[in-house]
Amino acid sequence: MSATSAVGANAGLGAVREEHVRQYAAEGATLVPGVFGEGWIARLLGAVDRVIEDARRPAFAALAAGNRTQNPVSLQDRDGDAILRNVMHHAPEFQAWLRDSCAAAVVGTVIGAEHVRFWMDATFVKEGNADATATPWHNDGCTFPFKGGHAPSFWVALTDVEPDNAPLVTIAGTHLDPWNYRSPFSPQDVPLPPGYREWPDLLAQVDAPGAVRRVWPARAGDVMLIHPKTLHGSLPRTTTRPGRRVAFTTRWLGSDIRWAPDPLSVRIATLEGNPRMQVGAPPPDELFPILWRRPGAG
Repeated sequence: MSATSAVGANAGLGAVREEHVRQYAAEGATLVPGVFGEGWIARLLGAVDRVIEDARRPAFAALAAGNRTQNPVSLQDRDGDAILRNVMHHAPEFQAWLRDSCAAAVVGTVIGAEHVRFWMDATFVKEGNADATATPWHNDGCTFPFKGGHAPSFWVALTDVEPDNAPLVTIAGTHLDPWNYRSPFSPQDVPLPPGYREWPDLLAQVDAPGAVRRVWPARAGDVMLIHPKTLHGSLPRTTTRPGRRVAFTTRWLGSDIRWAPDPLSVRIATLEGNPRMQVGAPPPDELFPILWRRPGAG
C-alpha cells in the first residue's frame, strides 16, 4: 500500500457535522476534531522541518523559481516564532496533501461553497514561552485583493495545542461586520476607500460590551476554519514543557470570490500583471484550478 493510499483521500471528511457548518455560519469559526490521522501529521511535520532547514541556507531563494500565483517563498525567523510562507509548490508532501487528502472537501462543505480553489499557505512554529509567541488580533481579509466571503483560513494542528501552548482565539460573530479596515500592512498615506474604517475601530471589538471570546485548544489532526473577516489571534505559549506548537494553514477561494484589488489590498505582482486576472471575475482556472465541487453542482 502506498503512503498516499494509506492515509486515505477522504478519511476525515466524515468528521464534519452539521453543527460545524452552523457554527461557522453564525460565529465565523469552527473546530473540526480528528480530520487528519497520524500518517498525514508525520509527513507534514517532516516536510516543515526539512523546508525550514533549507530556508536557512543562502540558496533558499531559488525555491521561489517557477512560482507564478503566489508571493515568493519566505521564512520569517523571530525569537520563539517562525513563519514559513508559500511552500506548497516546492514540497512534495504538501502537494500530496493538497491532491490526495480531504482538505478541499472539508473546506467546501463547511463554508457552503459550490467549489473551492487553493490560494496560498503558511506554517507557524512557536517555541519557547515568550510573549512574542502570541499572534496579535487581526482579521485576514482586509488586505486581500479578492472580495467575497469564501476565503477561509484552514488551520491544521500538527502538534497538540493545549491552553498554555498558544491556542487560537476568536471573537465570535465579527465576520458579520459590514466594514473593511485599513490594516497596518496597507498603505497609510492614501484616502480610505468607501466601506473602510481605520484599524483601531476593528480592534475595539475585542473588548466591546457583549463580545464573545473563544479559545480553541486542539489536538494534532484537528482543523479550524476561520472566516476572512473574523477577528482572531493566538495566546502566547506559556508552558514550560519542552516542545513546540506547529500549525499549517492554507487559504482557499470559493465560489463567491472575485478579483477586486483596491488601494489598500496587498500587491501581488504576478497576479496584477497577468491578463487572465480580470476585475470582477472569478479566479481563472489556469492559475487557480478547482480542487473540489459540491456533489450535484454544475
